[in-house]
Amino acid sequence: MDVILYNILIGLSCFFVGYLFGSIPFGVIVGKVFYKKDPRDYGSKNSGGTNVGRVFSKKAGVLTIILDMLKCVIPMLLAFFVILYTPLKTILGEDWLFDDGIIYYYLAPLGATVGHCFPLFAKFKGGKIVANLCGFGLATSWLVSIFGIITFFTTLKTTKYVSLSSILTSIVGTIVAWAIAILNLYYPAISNLFMWGNGYFVLPGFEYATTLTIMTFITIIRHHTNIKRLINHEENKVKWLK
Repeated sequence: MDVILYNILIGLSCFFVGYLFGSIPFGVIVGKVFYKKDPRDYGSKNSGGTNVGRVFSKKAGVLTIILDMLKCVIPMLLAFFVILYTPLKTILGEDWLFDDGIIYYYLAPLGATVGHCFPLFAKFKGGKIVANLCGFGLATSWLVSIFGIITFFTTLKTTKYVSLSSILTSIVGTIVAWAIAILNLYYPAISNLFMWGNGYFVLPGFEYATTLTIMTFITIIRHHTNIKRLINHEENKVKWLK
């Protein structure tokens, strides 16, 4: 019973730490520090990098995107190193940690995405997690990163719609992650090659693919108004990324 309780507490802790990181409203901070304005009062009314860039400047938008990408990466790294390099893994024996701790590496970035959408430190009014998802993909798999980058910039160059580019990128990245996960069932040594560090940091299993699937689902839900505008040909084309 103690083992189950400890695992539940570790899982909740990883998610909560991720949520706190995700709740840091970098877009709001950039806006108020450098421009004395809240980006949520303008444009699409959120604190994401695209809106920050549209409202303030290209530099402000890029800075916000980079900081938002780190929201997923930092808590995931913290979970990884704490579980791997502290006595946590051996307190109750070698096999006491559920799923060998792998699932907890992913609960942290999932918590960060929820925090970014509903930030504790910004009245629960946040962004659309696109930068979070990109940060997660770039930090875990070079193959997912390549497909994602190609999809995003090809779509953006063709359509000038950041929302459409983001949605398609998340879907393509998820498909690639599931392909890697399925390959991992039969040829784990090969599938590991598609991850950074040959699968040392994160493994190309179903936990990884499921995490990207959840993030993609949240991305699509958060873009529901953009999808309606795209269907009605009313979506604004991005200008500041030129």
